[in-house]
This record gives sequence, structure tokens and C-alpha cells, in this order.
Amino acid sequence: MQKNRAVSEQIPVFLDMDGATDDLVSLIILMTLSKYRLTGVSITNGNCYSKNALESVLRIFGLFGRNDLEVAVSNAKAVNVFPTKWREKGQLINKLDVINEIIPDYSKVNNDEAAEFTARKILSLEEKSIIILTGPASNLSNAVEKYPELKEKIEKVYWMAGAFLSNGNVIAPDHDGSAEWNIFWDPFSARKLLASGLKITFFPLDVCDQVPVDNYLMYFLKKQSKHKLSQLVYHMLELNYNEHSKYYLWDVLPTLFLGFPEIAHLSNTSADIELRGTSAGNIFKTSKGSPIHYASLIDDERFYDCFLKQLKHF
Repeated sequence: MQKNRAVSEQIPVFLDMDGATDDLVSLIILMTLSKYRLTGVSITNGNCYSKNALESVLRIFGLFGRNDLEVAVSNAKAVNVFPTKWREKGQLINKLDVINEIIPDYSKVNNDEAAEFTARKILSLEEKSIIILTGPASNLSNAVEKYPELKEKIEKVYWMAGAFLSNGNVIAPDHDGSAEWNIFWDPFSARKLLASGLKITFFPLDVCDQVPVDNYLMYFLKKQSKHKLSQLVYHMLELNYNEHSKYYLWDVLPTLFLGFPEIAHLSNTSADIELRGTSAGNIFKTSKGSPIHYASLIDDERFYDCFLKQLKHF
């Protein structure tokens, strides 16, 4: 389906996700970016049940006619488990009309554990890869820890994670609410990844809060629903939009930035992550931390324009 430039001209991108609605929308957007070549997908059993997420990913591969792609599942375990109600949402996505008509090809499930799969895919390429990380850090951290040479083959990492100026989204006993779930799920792996020396750009809740799913977006998605991708994404977001007063395009932000860097302003700082106590999983700025980039401002009008345009792909 993609009107791509020559494969040799495309920049390789690996998607490390956890299979929630916004992760899957992020995958769809990534597959519309003609300058980039998706090389593989790993699924962490975070804000999803991996069985549902796996089926969705395979159906999306089929929708785009990408029979060259494979997906693998991580065996990483949570330090803190996502709420069950959030994780169950994924089973409804595979029943939506546009995606339900695609038969998932389970031969594209790689039997290697995801960290092995991730490392092998990236190390097999001559070029350096970009990593889009929309779930917990565990899989990528495990891959880098086992294969340190991987760091030389990763150009940069775009990670939807953390909160600096805004409150976190963790509501848990004996927690002060400062943490964001992708870090809180496994703060130890998150801190290892942060200290790994990789070039990481964070997309924290501060800026994700600037791109809500609102009446404006849903109106225009429905208006252009003659396009399959717009129709599918409209119904995917509707599953969450109808039940929650606030839903955002969290995991879409780093992927759309990849294709359209003009949508965000980046800043620099040094940061560290709390491992224990009432602030476990909180990322905070400190001169003693690891250097990072982070998105500090979003041009929301340009964001929505680019998002809607990509979903007219077919």
C-alpha cells in the first residue's frame, strides 16, 4: 500500500511498544512515513495483553501489505503492573471492521525472545537504526545489556516517557503520583537505559497533554473516513474517547516528530530516575544525571494537520 521511495534510501526504524491503542496508532503513522523503513516490532506486556497486541500488529502489517515484517514478544516482567481495565481495551480493537477483515499471519511472529530479536534486527543492518520506544524500557535495556555493541548501531531513541512539569499518571498505594507509567512499570530498566549512553529524546506527559483526542480531531477524522486509515483510527480512538474525559495521543507524538520535526521544540537537560519510595519511577532533572533531549513545546495545530494528512494515505 505504501508509496515508498527506494528501500535503500529509507532510514531504518525499530518500534519497541506495549500494544495499547495509542501504540497501535503510532505504528500506523510510522508505516505511512515514506522516508523511514520499519524493520521490526517488539511487544512488552505492559499496557496491554500481549496476545491481543500481537494480533493487532499482525493485522496492521497485513493492512499495509508488509509481509516482510516480523514481531516478537518480550518476557520482561513488571515491577509495577498496569491497571487491568487499561490493558483489557486491546481486545476490542481486533473486532473493528477495517482491521477485522485482515487475517493475521502468525508465521510473522518470531519465536526469539524480543530482546534477542531486537538486537539481531538492528545488528544485521549496515546503517544505524532509530528506535521509537512507546512502552517500558525493559526490552531495549535488556537487549543493550546483553549486546553492548548494539549501542554503536543505534542512532537515537525517541521515548514517550516521564513527566517534568506536569503530574505523573500513576495512581497507586503509597505513591505520590509523580511518575509516568512507562517508567514506573520497570524503573530499574528505565534507569539503566537512561545511563546507557544512548542518545535519548523524551516526550514527557508535559507535551503529550498538548495533543488531546478532542471533538476537533474526532470531527475531522470522521469527515475523512472514506480513507481506510482515518476510519480505523477514528474507531480505535472512539473506544477510549467515549469512556474517558481525557485521552491523549501520547505514543503518536514521538513517531510524528520523526516524520515532522517542526511540530516540537527540543530542550536539553540532565536527568535521573527514582528507584524506590513514594516517588518511584519519577524522572527528575539534576546536574548529576545523564544528558538527554526532551520535547518542551508542541505546535499543536501543525501536529494535528500532519496527523490527519498521514491518515489520508489510503
